[in-house]
Amino acid sequence: MTAELVEAPRGDLALPLDLPPIILDLTRAWLWSFDSKNTREAYERNIRRWFAFCAETGLDPMAARKPHGDVFSRWFQETARRPPKPKTVAQVLASVSSWYDYLHEAEAIEANRFKKTKRPKIPRKHSETIALTKADARALLRAADADHGRERLRTAALIRLLLQVGVRISEAVNAQIDDLAFARGYRTLRVTAKGEKPLIRRLPVETTHALDAYLLERARLEGVELRDLRGPLFATSSGRPWDRSKAFELVQRIARQAGIESKVTPHTLRHTYASLAEEAGATMREIQLDLGHADVSTTEIYVHSRDRLEKDTSQLVASVIE
Repeated sequence: MTAELVEAPRGDLALPLDLPPIILDLTRAWLWSFDSKNTREAYERNIRRWFAFCAETGLDPMAARKPHGDVFSRWFQETARRPPKPKTVAQVLASVSSWYDYLHEAEAIEANRFKKTKRPKIPRKHSETIALTKADARALLRAADADHGRERLRTAALIRLLLQVGVRISEAVNAQIDDLAFARGYRTLRVTAKGEKPLIRRLPVETTHALDAYLLERARLEGVELRDLRGPLFATSSGRPWDRSKAFELVQRIARQAGIESKVTPHTLRHTYASLAEEAGATMREIQLDLGHADVSTTEIYVHSRDRLEKDTSQLVASVIE
């Protein structure tokens, strides 16, 4: 059987698979059953890993059983460039199991025998992402405002949006200028959260000023009136959509310029938003709605991640037995 190619409707997804045509068609349908492009890309990467394992071991994916899944889990951990986190391993295994579930529901296979593959246990109340302190958050804003180069205004606007509004990096880079609006006298931004769920966020004055300065400069460079400016909210110098990985690198660079020693990612800023909101008196429900979380327990993880060491009760126990 020769390797074939699964081509998505718009050509975004391509999987080189050596499988029967019906399985190729179902794989395409499975990937496109997910509303979010980010989810589709993540599941595509993960299923590619499974097929790489099958090719290396000579395993027919249609004959896979639980032991094969267990070996794949170990193979993935040992062949990765750096040791993957338990959550990553669990997500990879869940993706492959989802693929088999889809095939089973379509009656292409008798059962999903991959489902029983042992997965790492993930603590529900744990996150390895640590929020910044208030002092570090202020230092980050100062570094963003002091950035250099022709894109310095874009830098300041993005950092403020991530830190002061708490949006995901994907929500920021996917937003369009037309998503900016006014509602009941407030400046707002419409973002598309996970599950293609629209979310209207009110923008702080400081964030609005940073965005306005950036967009006004863009309009000047493009030779148009601000009201006629269209396209992505954050764009490259040529007006094309900004790549998420480049935005990720920008956040890390600004954090280094701010003198922050810990690793800082866009997700760090989202955790920081949640922690500072709770510290300022916001309720867990309010923060949950802001972040677009389906379950408040996810919000609680964001809020509590920063203070684990400060709230460790070992100090109390030691003080009462000295």
